[in-house]
Amino acid sequence: MELPFSLPTYDDRLRRVRSRMTEQGLDGLLVSMPDVVHWLTGVSSVGYLWPQVLVIDSSDSEPEYITRTTEEPGVHMLSWLRSPRVYDIATEDSIEVMADSVRKRGLDQGTLGIELGAFTLLPGNWDRLRALLPNVRWVDATNLVPEERLIKSPAEIAYQLQAAEMADYAMEQVFAAIRPGVSETELAGIASMALGEAGSEYAAIPPMVVSGERSAMVHGMASRRTLSRGDVVCIEFAGVVHRYHAVLMRTAVVGQPTQRVREVAECVGRATEAAITASAPGAPAPAPDDACNAVLGELDLVRRRCHRIGYSLGVAYPPGWLEPMTLVEGDDHILAPGMSFTIEPNLHLPDEGFGIKMGDTVLCTESGARSMSRLPHSLYIAD
Repeated sequence: MELPFSLPTYDDRLRRVRSRMTEQGLDGLLVSMPDVVHWLTGVSSVGYLWPQVLVIDSSDSEPEYITRTTEEPGVHMLSWLRSPRVYDIATEDSIEVMADSVRKRGLDQGTLGIELGAFTLLPGNWDRLRALLPNVRWVDATNLVPEERLIKSPAEIAYQLQAAEMADYAMEQVFAAIRPGVSETELAGIASMALGEAGSEYAAIPPMVVSGERSAMVHGMASRRTLSRGDVVCIEFAGVVHRYHAVLMRTAVVGQPTQRVREVAECVGRATEAAITASAPGAPAPAPDDACNAVLGELDLVRRRCHRIGYSLGVAYPPGWLEPMTLVEGDDHILAPGMSFTIEPNLHLPDEGFGIKMGDTVLCTESGARSMSRLPHSLYIAD
């Protein structure tokens, strides 16, 4: 059995989730998101492409994990679960198996939580599950478990810090490879190789590299475009340890930057540091955004923002790595020690032919917030 944490850790997580269920008046909970299932059980697989669910009731019994037969060896090797219920995709209906599990636990007349926001709950399957369990009162519990994950334990933070070190190493390797004639896909490949050399697992989102006018996309994926002198290059990827992600974003330029690129990058660097400083314990979630905008306003760059300032992150699987807390107006979370989140005041200036990407994974501590990266918040000049 290969687990990132001790068995008592998983017992405590399940106890805390059941406590939340009781507070919300739930008799049971059905979760299918891979990050949630992994955090609770250790299961780690791409098998979530097929219907899966972890059925949790309020008793002390083992939750029932339902998945296809292909995943059974991995469940036994990578989780603490002793009795998964597997279905044969050729002969069994996965949704009927899930409904049967609910009935056998006496939950078919109760109030059940389910992740209505999950990409793993396809509309057709959701319609069928409700039809098979007509007397269940369903409650949206999309964030019930993710909310419990916002404050990380010291062991979780240690994994994330390792992931950040891997990301720093990979970024330095990418910087060293930037030159005229190299392609975006080559740089993305160098990032992937460097992450693997450092020990990183695969990330929820592959490395992003955009250059020249494409850098204004900020969130674009690498193309076969080759770099030329004067090109701005935006880079983003994550290091991953036991599925804990540490995201890193930086911008480079091939040769000497123009004065405009230099001044915008310098302003974004100061905005990043102001946002990190504002991410102190007790601060409201929007505080880093406000601090960032105060700096960007000096150059009228707030209107060039193309992204929220940040969001909580930790355990993740493709296709994304966001947790529920977002550092924007309207989010009522309060920052607390043990929270980790991105700070990323990315800009796009398509009319000027470039974009700027700057971002770190940040840890909130008792004494304030600090970046998990050791790299400076400045434009890298590959000359």
